[in-house]
Amino acid sequence: MPSFACRLPILAGLFLMAALPAQAGTSVTQAPKAPSALAVTKPLGTPPAGVTELKFRDLFKLPVGPKGLEPTDKLLGLDGKRVRLVGYMVQQEPPVPGHFMLSPLPVVAGDADDAWADDIPASAIFVKLPKSPDLVVPPMAGLIQLTGTLHVGLRDIPAAGRVAPAVLELDVAPERVLLRHAKSVAKAASKAR
Repeated sequence: MPSFACRLPILAGLFLMAALPAQAGTSVTQAPKAPSALAVTKPLGTPPAGVTELKFRDLFKLPVGPKGLEPTDKLLGLDGKRVRLVGYMVQQEPPVPGHFMLSPLPVVAGDADDAWADDIPASAIFVKLPKSPDLVVPPMAGLIQLTGTLHVGLRDIPAAGRVAPAVLELDVAPERVLLRHAKSVAKAASKAR
């Protein structure tokens, strides 16, 4: 029987293979940084007047009970109200025009992922661009802050093949930033060709 020292390189190789992201084979590329108007690079102050801070941990009651995931009273009370939410844009292939998902942690969901078994947290919500329904928002790396009107309740987004616990309909200002970001990324891509 080989000694432990002989097996160590094999064990190290297996560990490294297991540590590689499952998304390594997808077509998603490294995302550019988020626009500075949305990027969260330091602790945020209080939200603007009329806007309530919503955290992903405030979406569902914890611990999860026998009824499964249940919305918190805070989430239900914010239906139809303006909120600020901080999270990561889910890098999803194929992207969904006019929408993207915001998650409490960085996630890549490639076209090879099965919607029933991917790594997108249940608390991820859809972000809707009301004035730009055809815009495909290019991926952004890093933590971003978004403000908009929250619509609570299970929302089916057929183009994405997903259901989300809520939709954040963006305010005009962050939507404009995303539109400029999309144009900037498209311009850079055309120059690179």
